[in-house]
Amino acid sequence: TVNPEYKANLQRVSNITFVMFNKDTMVIPKESEWFGFYKPGQDKELMTLQESEIWTEDKLGLKEMGEEGRLSFLKIEADHLNVPEEFWKNEIIPRLKAL
Repeated sequence: TVNPEYKANLQRVSNITFVMFNKDTMVIPKESEWFGFYKPGQDKELMTLQESEIWTEDKLGLKEMGEEGRLSFLKIEADHLNVPEEFWKNEIIPRLKAL
């Protein structure tokens, strides 16, 4: 079970931007940067956030937030936290200004 405070606290956030680093060498699997992970019982096949119980049962309220347009999923061709200035200017800062 999920602590109901987690869901309540996430619902207070106006929007969330997830960034996946396509060349990530630190986070394994890199899909977990978008709440994806390995399918249960093995470490080869992946499932997305939208395939997980966290989403399908809306345990954290992320499904609701997604349906409301409050989630963004970005990809960048870079290693972990190696973010070019242009990505900040073009992708991240505009989302912060929208708040």
